[in-house]
Amino acid sequence: MTNNSLTIEKLKAAVVGNHAAIRIITRLQPAGGAGSKVFPPTHSGGVYAWERRRLDNGEVVETVLLDSVQSQANRMEQALLEAQRANKLKLPLLQVDFSEHFPDIGVITTLDAPHRIADAIFRDSTHNGKKFRESDVGQAFIKANIRNATALFQYCPHALVFGVWDSTGSAGGLGNKFQRAVDSEIVGIRAEKGVHTSSRIDPLGVTKAAEVYETEDGDWTLDPRKAKKSSKGDPVKAKPSDFVHGNIPPTIEMAERTSEPIRGGVTIDHAIQITVLSLPALRRLRFPVKGKEKEVEELNKAARTVLAALALVAITHQREQGCDLRSRCLLVPEGDAPFQLISNNGKQETFTLTAGEAAKLLEETVEQAKKLGLPWQEAPIRLTPEGRLIELVRKSREAKGTEVE
Repeated sequence: MTNNSLTIEKLKAAVVGNHAAIRIITRLQPAGGAGSKVFPPTHSGGVYAWERRRLDNGEVVETVLLDSVQSQANRMEQALLEAQRANKLKLPLLQVDFSEHFPDIGVITTLDAPHRIADAIFRDSTHNGKKFRESDVGQAFIKANIRNATALFQYCPHALVFGVWDSTGSAGGLGNKFQRAVDSEIVGIRAEKGVHTSSRIDPLGVTKAAEVYETEDGDWTLDPRKAKKSSKGDPVKAKPSDFVHGNIPPTIEMAERTSEPIRGGVTIDHAIQITVLSLPALRRLRFPVKGKEKEVEELNKAARTVLAALALVAITHQREQGCDLRSRCLLVPEGDAPFQLISNNGKQETFTLTAGEAAKLLEETVEQAKKLGLPWQEAPIRLTPEGRLIELVRKSREAKGTEVE
């Protein structure tokens, strides 16, 4: 692209024309500098997701997953939600308000829920006095498919970008599916395992020689008469360390089955974030509008361009927020990383795009789509949680509280 920027005309041409993808590849380093540890997400058993991968030079190296496709999608959606709340964007959203019953939960939107509009939270809520899936909006969603995605475009367009599967409805696994059009992941390259150590020096000098007992409510006491009784009627003995008193000698955490160090972080040569927007995935979608049968192809082009712009808004806003993945996993770019527009013959063109520029593109594409008659629900659609859903949350919290005690 000659002027190294993305205009609405160029975006339209990319979506409609012979282009395969828009991608961005970013090299990252730990914020602590080369050689400092980063901590990947832990999976069952406290292990990391290790994998040998082939690099572009043909070398096969040990890698570790730092952020999955699903996690990256959630981060992009949260970036969209923050931009919406800051009045930088206007996106169609469904929301369920739990504030009256659970102020700490507040409002859950389709950008928060893991299954988006298909999530059980919306299924088990009501809209205009009807069960959501029996309401006009719910019925429109249920009937949507790739040949008629207009309802999702109207009420939950980001589901067409990040994918959605209606697996919780009455049709079960036969519910409608829309593939993910944008995917991103972050991988640590040439990763080496670290070790996880733990220790504690007690400033009180409490030792295990002190005899303590467990009480019925899970606390501790020095008085055996106040202790919980065993099946034989004896006071149940405990150790000060059971209640986080006393010293903890330096230890290295090991996996039970393999006796290998776990959860010790990793050192990496660098990390790579690869984000790809599939343009063919958008071109499979159709957007008919009643009374506009003669303009179907124009409607398709306009809606697909909106979705491409929405994906770019999500990508740029996430990049603008930085790459703080979790505790002790803050990554920073090695330098600027331009977007790449990949044609079907493999040729590449680069362009730059800021979050503000992407938001402007989205606004322009939405206005053009609305002029053609495509629906775009900017006012949030408010749902009310069913009584049984509120009770389910309440009972779950009560049970959790009992377990803690």
